[in-house]
Amino acid sequence: MVPRAHWKGFLKLSLVSCPVALYPAVAANERISFRQVNKQTGNRLRQQLVDVVTGEPVQAHNKGRGYEVGENQFLLVRDDELEAAEQEGRSTPYSSVPVETLQHSEQPGAANLEPRKRLFTNAPMKSPPRREEEPLAPAEPKTRPDPMPASAAPAAPAPTPIENNRTIEIDRFIPRAQVDARYLDTPYYVVPRDEVGEEAFAVIRDAMRAKDVVGMGRVVLARRERPIIVEPMGNGLRGITLRYSHEVRDEASYFAEIPNLKLPDEMLRVAQHIVETKMSDFDPAFLEDRYRAVLISKLKEKRAELPKKAVPTTPSAQNVISLMDVLKRSLAAERPVARTSPTKPAPRRVAGPSRGAPKRSTARARKTG
Repeated sequence: MVPRAHWKGFLKLSLVSCPVALYPAVAANERISFRQVNKQTGNRLRQQLVDVVTGEPVQAHNKGRGYEVGENQFLLVRDDELEAAEQEGRSTPYSSVPVETLQHSEQPGAANLEPRKRLFTNAPMKSPPRREEEPLAPAEPKTRPDPMPASAAPAAPAPTPIENNRTIEIDRFIPRAQVDARYLDTPYYVVPRDEVGEEAFAVIRDAMRAKDVVGMGRVVLARRERPIIVEPMGNGLRGITLRYSHEVRDEASYFAEIPNLKLPDEMLRVAQHIVETKMSDFDPAFLEDRYRAVLISKLKEKRAELPKKAVPTTPSAQNVISLMDVLKRSLAAERPVARTSPTKPAPRRVAGPSRGAPKRSTARARKTG
């Protein structure tokens, strides 16, 4: 069964838009989770909020958010302030000031203010062929300073700020190989929502497939704006949200201590031969969670050992009897049996010879005589 859509909105490219829905491509509910229980009673435990200074329990309505700026010192932040910051962040244009120029001492707390890294690699791209009729520009004299060094890349156009939280607006197209795998976050399936938008959906999908590029835009998920790339996948599209630049750590501090070694050629050839013998295609079967499979079998064994609870029996449909029949039988069972009343005389019999006729009583005979 197709799961419920995680997000519904519109996919927009310039003047072309179509209604789409995002479905999670990862089944997070398949993970096995455990609850904290009392080992003696088997009942579930409930955690209680406690003030670390006073030791007093705190009610749920007194729970708030705080940003730590010192030892047991927090800046209280209200929900309305977070909502205001969210709205302001969507309408604020992207800053052109590089993060490297900010002073770390001006920022409160232990916030990580590492220099922002590029989302994409500097892989060389093929330049368009020069037209024959265009004259070659004369070489610049060496004495003239270069206003833009060769190593400096041209500034990329700023992303369009999101105005509608129900629209994925593609504002640029990039080669898929330039997206660093460290920035890939959560995958989704992008599906058209109705037949009216299927043609526009197919136009956007096939245009990207023909140019072998992916579209990049922004989407609001769970009240948070996230970068997202959209790429063709079969008859549909696959959307992958990206992590922010400050969430990915720089590799230079980790690889700096690795020395550059000169390896013997023979050793390298042996290693390459081993690599060649183990070459294979990607197979999702090797991604099986064997720990989960064993854990499920163990849990099934434990469940079979539990004492069976008495299940209340439900009457079968075959035993249902007509209510009118039950009432008739009840009425017949409660009807009183006809008996001779002691106050009323028995009905007189017709006179006639009877062998077993009862004898007249003495009182009645005396009265008639």
